[in-house]
Amino acid sequence: MKSGITLLVCLLHPLLVLSKEKVKLSDLEKFAPTEIYPEDVFLDTTTNKRAMVIVAHDDDDCAMSGTLFRLKQKGWIIMQICLQQHPSKNGKLPARFLYHHYRKILSNTNYRPGKDTTTLSYMPIPYEMIDRQYLTQVIGDTLISIINNFKPSVLFSLDDVKGGYGHPDHIFMSRLVKSLLQSGKIPPVKIYQSVFTPHMEKEIVNTWLKARLDKWGFPHPGLEADKLYEITGMPEPTVQVDMEANGSEKMRYLNAYPKDVRRTLSKFIPYFTEFKAKEYFRLFNREFFRIVDPVKVHR
Repeated sequence: MKSGITLLVCLLHPLLVLSKEKVKLSDLEKFAPTEIYPEDVFLDTTTNKRAMVIVAHDDDDCAMSGTLFRLKQKGWIIMQICLQQHPSKNGKLPARFLYHHYRKILSNTNYRPGKDTTTLSYMPIPYEMIDRQYLTQVIGDTLISIINNFKPSVLFSLDDVKGGYGHPDHIFMSRLVKSLLQSGKIPPVKIYQSVFTPHMEKEIVNTWLKARLDKWGFPHPGLEADKLYEITGMPEPTVQVDMEANGSEKMRYLNAYPKDVRRTLSKFIPYFTEFKAKEYFRLFNREFFRIVDPVKVHR
């Protein structure tokens, strides 16, 4: 991107100008989820309160961070594993506000040595090309060791179909985690894949983001991913988690990222920098997940 969705900011930085007009709460309403899904039960009932977040870039967890703060409040031990991090100017990582343990998988940041010649590395590529472009074996072996030592009951990731909006880094990590479960190389765990609802994806990714990319003359990775993978968007959620009570912690976490990262996050979490946590998360009071169940995976 620098990494993850922050690549968009690095490419478009000269063109990114925050609106000077006062944003009203009513401006947010069109982005808020309209669908209702079953409330998650597992996270409140399992006795093994250890969770691991596995993402390509540390900021990829922002759409699930309210749920993670909720778990932390309930006594969970949470670890984040990623390929790339975004320290603030003082060198500190936002992860310190949320995680008990956090680390990069590799000390070498060149985790995609086989990158093709495309200028825009956030654009989707065919599934069959993904494993060949990344240090799949090294990263996979490291993940197996970390997961088996930590022994979580739950893994959190982005979805393995679209990776949120088509970024190959996202898809690579999520597909790798799922494949480790499918092959029995890690113990049976549930994978909670962070996703938007169809309404949120339509309004935020396909409309809000598209209008900005069109204005700046850049292709839309999410819409290209839909065509390339012959899908109609992210997988639909199977559960929702009410995290309104943890909105203040989530807002603090979002704002702990460097300014350029916050600009990019605002393309997927619209106007979050313009509101107080209580106002904002009264509307965006739920987070959504597609659960990959180990029992179903192994059938």
